Amino acid sequence: MFFPKDVRVSANVEIAASPELVFSYMTNPEHIRRWQPDVTASLPPPEGGLRVGTRFRTSVKEYGRRFDVELLVTAIEMNEHVAYDMESPVASVQSEFRLVPRGNNTRVEHTAVVKPRAFGRVLLPFVRGFLERKLQSRLILLREAVESAPEARTLSPFARAAPL
Repeated sequence: MFFPKDVRVSANVEIAASPELVFSYMTNPEHIRRWQPDVTASLPPPEGGLRVGTRFRTSVKEYGRRFDVELLVTAIEMNEHVAYDMESPVASVQSEFRLVPRGNNTRVEHTAVVKPRAFGRVLLPFVRGFLERKLQSRLILLREAVESAPEARTLSPFARAAPL
């Protein structure tokens, strides 16, 4: 039987905030745990901030198991785009976020290519839906965090993004 070596998944959400505010919540370690609940510790970015080639580590707890994750920034355009490669004991992931202005809102498009290690390849055909739901749930948490920020409350209630 043939087992695929990777799977591409995607999700998106519209957030009632500027790309600048959304980008700051996505990249500032102070905000990461509000929309990435699996992250237990996130180190501050290196001096000079995030840029292509920046490497950093974070700790994650999923399904009762703790492990470190190494990330490498592969692309970054302030307030528009960020991409990184992630290495963990269970998978390698190429993750990409694009921020698209839509009037007073920002559409966040997240695409990931997941390459499980070892036995995980056998399960890959069965977990695509789970992975897409996980991406979507994290984007919903991002929307909730950003839209509840004091900076976002200055928007008109008519500018708020509609629920999915």
